[in-house]
Amino acid sequence: MTDPKMPSRGAKNNGRLKSSHYGTIQIAPGMVFECAVLEDGRRGFIQRQMVQAIGFAGGDRSARFGRFCEKIGLNALNSNVKSECPVLEVDLKHGGTAQWVPETVLTDVIRAGMVAHSQGKLTKQQEHIGRRCVEIGTALIGVALVALIDEATGYQHVREPDALQDLYGRLIRETEATWERRFHPEYYRALCGLFGFQYGNRHRPLPSIIGRITETYVYHAVFPKEIVDEIKRRKTSGKLHQWLTAEGGLKLLDRQVTEVTAIARSSIDYRDFEARCSQAFYKPGQQLSMIYPQGTAA
Repeated sequence: MTDPKMPSRGAKNNGRLKSSHYGTIQIAPGMVFECAVLEDGRRGFIQRQMVQAIGFAGGDRSARFGRFCEKIGLNALNSNVKSECPVLEVDLKHGGTAQWVPETVLTDVIRAGMVAHSQGKLTKQQEHIGRRCVEIGTALIGVALVALIDEATGYQHVREPDALQDLYGRLIRETEATWERRFHPEYYRALCGLFGFQYGNRHRPLPSIIGRITETYVYHAVFPKEIVDEIKRRKTSGKLHQWLTAEGGLKLLDRQVTEVTAIARSSIDYRDFEARCSQAFYKPGQQLSMIYPQGTAA
């Protein structure tokens, strides 16, 4: 008999994947997301409700959602890009079928939408979507989507009890890897520019705040606290990234470094940078900053 806690990956019915658990999450009034856990344990959202909760309405909302994703740099979410689209057709537990997307899609859309909104990159017709992204992102401050989905669907009662250990295995190496450059000069140059420093001067050490920025907005923004603490516990020398797995941890790290670099390049000063990162990568215990123009008195 198949262990219900460990379903076979890719279980299908009539050529479609099946969901084993279903529920709804109300982030705030008017923000309801339908979520479903697939039989192989993947968590995600029902696309139609997700798109509506973000602020798209009307018969052409899928097309407008695709254009919005293109605008904020998430071309893989455009429904016209079939080969890259993460949307799956699934059979729902209570009957019927639906288009399902991984929970990371919502995080990606909200995060990129907040940044695009703060940078004024959206069209007039998309501005209300950007504001909704900020609203949803603020409502999700300090909240783990996977935990929300598990609670809403009841999946927390059947999920693997050693989930954290599994996460360790996917993100942390058993032994320290040989050092290689992960934080390229463009990253440090963009951050130093926020303070008027010229990166590359060997006689002038980097300000200590660069290290604090890296820990706060790179490591803690994408990795659970337990992961960062475990790496620090294991590390005796070298750099934190030398303990990250190539296919799991380093991919997340590289992506975050790219995002932080882009925000630093487009910020007018450190205060502006901190406010944008605060919106995009909010973490528990951090006060949400507002964006002020350069020169505004504190």
